Amino acid sequence: MRIVDTKGQLCPAPLIATKRALKETPSGESFIVLIDNQTSFSNVSRFLSDNNTPCTVSEKEGIWSLTVTRTSGELAKPNAEEYCTIDVPHFRKGDFVVAISSDKMGEGDPDLGTLLMTNFIKAIHDLDILPSKMVFYNRGVFLGRKDSALIELLKDIERMGVALFLCGTCINHYSLKDEIQIGAVSNMFEIAQIMSSAAKVIKP
Repeated sequence: MRIVDTKGQLCPAPLIATKRALKETPSGESFIVLIDNQTSFSNVSRFLSDNNTPCTVSEKEGIWSLTVTRTSGELAKPNAEEYCTIDVPHFRKGDFVVAISSDKMGEGDPDLGTLLMTNFIKAIHDLDILPSKMVFYNRGVFLGRKDSALIELLKDIERMGVALFLCGTCINHYSLKDEIQIGAVSNMFEIAQIMSSAAKVIKP
């Protein structure tokens, strides 16, 4: 049986992974979702319940295991991100997307570019109105590595409810598959949809 391991991931990543697994699983078959935080477990459970998707749940040492069975038909409420509740009520999300295509900001001196990108991510983290989503492509995916200087800031941004999407083609190109620790691995069609549907796209 397929296992969707979302341990260590924060909302909306477990929701997105669950929705993707539902779409890829044949009708009548099941898969298992592993979740290690209460908020994501509650959000995924509500998403499955509202879409009339049966699941059985067990919990051991802080890890929830949901055995999900795909039923026939389309999802009644397919927008998984609407189920993402967070524990930072003093922040709110705006209708804009941040698109990051490099691990540096601007042209010229690379050390300066690294410093500017660091300060930019810190600024995003401290905004009262957060972006709804952030997309990372080309060398931008390097910011999601486990040894990135910005990984903890990006994890915190994700924890505050910002959905992070990383280009899977780019991750494979740079051989970073086992090093990425944030967000959902996406594709260029989904990234194009995210950017085209936003009221504003900010590209540092």
